[in-house]
Amino acid sequence: KDIEVLMLSDHLDEPCLQKLADYEGKKFVSIQKADVKLDETEEEKKRFTKIKDMYKPLTDWWKDSLTELTEKGAMKDAGVKIEKVEVSKRLTESPVVVVTSQFGCYAQQDQISMMSGRKTLEVNPNHPVVVDLLSKVKANKEDAAAKDTAAVLFQTAL
Repeated sequence: KDIEVLMLSDHLDEPCLQKLADYEGKKFVSIQKADVKLDETEEEKKRFTKIKDMYKPLTDWWKDSLTELTEKGAMKDAGVKIEKVEVSKRLTESPVVVVTSQFGCYAQQDQISMMSGRKTLEVNPNHPVVVDLLSKVKANKEDAAAKDTAAVLFQTAL
């Protein structure tokens, strides 16, 4: 894919780029935000739709588990709210990533505000831990090991 990448390391870079929006006809897009749109062929779209359908039991179960963890469980005082759990198109090596909504805070502001706001957990369908989690959830939605693994992955991704 023909993508140019800017690596931003200064705490002022991201808010400045949000104000700038584009440069010489090239639109700036934060990879840390949900709903990143990348060019895809029809075949890639169909394949991704099949993968999403295959992982639907896991994403639904994980959303319910995280809602319980962040609203009633050990993380209820952390201020983290999970909006959705979905299959990721961007991950290649990591099992999961937590991203903010397209119109949410930028990363530096999010860290300052102690992780508040709605988040999306994206899961890598090609990672062995996620594949194993899918099989455990399909076999038994009450599997304690699956719940522990899901919670650890989420907390690590924060």
